[in-house]
Amino acid sequence: MERTKGAYAIEVRNLHKSFGTLEVLKGIDFTIGHGEVVCVVGPSGSGKSTLLRCVNRLEESNSGSILIEGEDITDPDADVDLLRSRIGMVFQSFNLFPHLSVLRNLTLAQQRVRKRSKREAIEVAKANLDRVGLSDKIDAYPAHLSGGQQQRVAIARALSMDPDMMMFDEPTSALDPELVGEVLSVMRDLANEGMTMMVVTHEMGFAREVADRVVFMDDGIVVEEGPPSEILVDPKHERTRRFLQLVR
Repeated sequence: MERTKGAYAIEVRNLHKSFGTLEVLKGIDFTIGHGEVVCVVGPSGSGKSTLLRCVNRLEESNSGSILIEGEDITDPDADVDLLRSRIGMVFQSFNLFPHLSVLRNLTLAQQRVRKRSKREAIEVAKANLDRVGLSDKIDAYPAHLSGGQQQRVAIARALSMDPDMMMFDEPTSALDPELVGEVLSVMRDLANEGMTMMVVTHEMGFAREVADRVVFMDDGIVVEEGPPSEILVDPKHERTRRFLQLVR
């Protein structure tokens, strides 16, 4: 099927989300262009992960609209399965199937969702394991891998679905410090290949080096956004400055 392309890969308009009486997103306006890498930063509880989960329809927003390549996915008639096939999602807790080998973790959704043959799914899986430097772990099980290796398998699994864009929700926060670099290296390679990426992260060095744009959120709103050289070096808002002083 021909994939349509809107003006933006992702466009969020006046998005609100509450959990009971707690308002988590308070009118978010937000865009990501095709091939753009946007890092969303901010303190815990600022709404970053909720925003990302709403964009992928893992959470339902209360009001506002979300357009993926020009299509409003908050429309009740929107094809959520098609949306999810366009967006690769990587979580902080890996979310691999522990009872399946690395190869089966990568081929299962390909066969069930993409309707690929077993042979084709295996070829795609091998190519993406090679891409993240884990060809030698194809028959291993998640329990026998380090956290960094598990996260790289999770990235390879997402890439095996041929997504138009990738979303990362704090992909290194569950890792020991010495394992963070190997995951960021894979993400850096994806950015260099032109993959559209939305990254919720606390890794300021990665955001400074890789992001085209940094979005700072606090208390459910976008406080400011701009190039890393502006937001991370000379922010306009006191809230941003306070946050950066704590994480540097």
